[in-house]
Amino acid sequence: MPHHAVTTATALGPQIIQLRSETEAQRQLPKSIISALVESNLFRQVITTDIGGLELDPVVSLEVYEALAKSEASVGWAVWNSSLPCLLSRFLSDSVRKEIFGDPTLTYTSSTRPTGRASMENDSFRISGHWSLVSGCMHADWIGFMCMVEKDGEIQMAEQGGPQMLMAFIPSGSYEIIDTWHVGGLRGTGSHDITVDDLMVPMGKTFSPMGPSQLDRPIGRIPIGCTMSAGHAAICLGIAQAALESVIDLARSKITVDPVPGLPDRASNQFLVAEAATKIAALRAHLHLTLGSLWKICQSGSEWTPDDLAQVWSAAVTTGRECRSLVSALYEVAGSPALYQDFSLERCHRDIHAAMQHVVIQRLWLEEAGKVKFGMDPTNPLFAW
Repeated sequence: MPHHAVTTATALGPQIIQLRSETEAQRQLPKSIISALVESNLFRQVITTDIGGLELDPVVSLEVYEALAKSEASVGWAVWNSSLPCLLSRFLSDSVRKEIFGDPTLTYTSSTRPTGRASMENDSFRISGHWSLVSGCMHADWIGFMCMVEKDGEIQMAEQGGPQMLMAFIPSGSYEIIDTWHVGGLRGTGSHDITVDDLMVPMGKTFSPMGPSQLDRPIGRIPIGCTMSAGHAAICLGIAQAALESVIDLARSKITVDPVPGLPDRASNQFLVAEAATKIAALRAHLHLTLGSLWKICQSGSEWTPDDLAQVWSAAVTTGRECRSLVSALYEVAGSPALYQDFSLERCHRDIHAAMQHVVIQRLWLEEAGKVKFGMDPTNPLFAW
């Protein structure tokens, strides 16, 4: 029986689909959708239950992301993207975590691009910077911004090498949103640029993203990087499933005027839809299996191994890449109807290509996973983050 969060996400589908045109026109999610997501607590899937979150099994979250993305990729993206600052809350003290994340009416986003500067002054950090691609910034109440720490104008270096990083949580109204999100794919995510100018942030609302977790619960122990990659892959699965269903629906209604077999009558198309359905199901099952195995390790309190992480990274990145190929193939067989914006496949095509630009689903993570398979150590420090 599906978890109630998945049932809720699925039930929101008709409302989300009905507001697609508004989502596109506004280049952000309509207020009614945001309200529905807040009321259903879907923005708070990885927040602990002691402060009103759902604290879901991560595999259930994959199902939620996929269900939402099937209706509208930008909605799935917004909910998935908000899980990152919620996962990052593990680095805050209990009191600050409750202060920022304890109100069920608030929403969150973040930028891990280290394009800000933070310099310590007494018990605070002075924050300035410019961040791009801040998805969900139009409705967020708190945003986490990644900065490089500087002192006397010079970037400080971490003991393990590289610049010393700091993330600061900043409330809405403390930054300027710059209207830059004029795009095709994932248009409804409202991923504008943001600037912050000489803002003092209390030290308690900042943390090192490489520091120890302050949350001794499974959700505070699960690795953030590969978990986010798996969530991204679930969005890709939702887009691919929507594309497949669009082609099947088109085949039932499209009238062929050319002297050639119709769309459903061609053996190549029959092969494609059967193969696509099987690949989507197989990719989903393996993604759930690998993340579920990692979750069980975190629940038991045992230590995960690099191979445990490699399994999740491999499943996630491969799922995204395969879904992109499937959507492109389905777009091609649909023919000219796929050109029109009122046909859902047109949106699936641009959304999947936009989604696959995200760093968390890039080929480099497969290469790192391959090193582990060869018995080598991964070199990217975020592989085990």
